[in-house]
Amino acid sequence: MTKRITISLPDDLADEAQGSGNASGYIAGALREQRRIRDGMAALERLWGPGWADGISDADRTRASRLFDTPPEQTRPADTHRPSQDVA
Repeated sequence: MTKRITISLPDDLADEAQGSGNASGYIAGALREQRRIRDGMAALERLWGPGWADGISDADRTRASRLFDTPPEQTRPADTHRPSQDVA
């Protein structure tokens, strides 16, 4: 079953989705990937307990962000802000 919705995207994302040849499929795939990541993060928390990511250093986050072209501040799981390690 599908449902038709209308969304607004920043120009660069709209261009990327339209350039895929199937904007609906492209966006659905992106949403499924986000769900997979959220489910994976929840599984890690169930496996290793709350705060499991506290041992990940900022250097590791920066290295990982280079692999995925993601700003380091976006690689930190929700609710794991560690001010003591964020000070440069």
